[in-house]
Amino acid sequence: MKEFFLILFFSKTLLLTPDPINLHGRLELVPDKPIEAITSGASIQVDVSSMATRNWKEDILVFREKLSDLFPRSTIKAKLVGKDNKEVTLSYQGGHQFNKDIVMLSLHADNGMPTGIEFTKVIIESSIKLNGIKVFWKNYKH
Repeated sequence: MKEFFLILFFSKTLLLTPDPINLHGRLELVPDKPIEAITSGASIQVDVSSMATRNWKEDILVFREKLSDLFPRSTIKAKLVGKDNKEVTLSYQGGHQFNKDIVMLSLHADNGMPTGIEFTKVIIESSIKLNGIKVFWKNYKH
């Protein structure tokens, strides 16, 4: 029940890159205010809509296969750095979500995101070229 109220009152998605960016290599982002997970399912979301859109006549399984080809697993990683230099690594393992307007890749921590830690820096790395992307912090998962 506690998690429900945390999500209800404190959940948010924060845009970390106000303008679309190109990424191939490493980029450090420093949010205006520290970010914190309210559930262990918190994640980094990468909007790749500029690189992949679904033709709604296209079979959903075909589109998912296309996403797997364009964005192979483990090619995008992020590291959150806390005030006490605690680090948490998140990686893209094929998780995605999409609708008619947006395609997002999800980066998650292997053992779940720890809660109660304020992170002051996000380091994101990609071994593939990502063009015109936006990066978001989503502090919950229900």
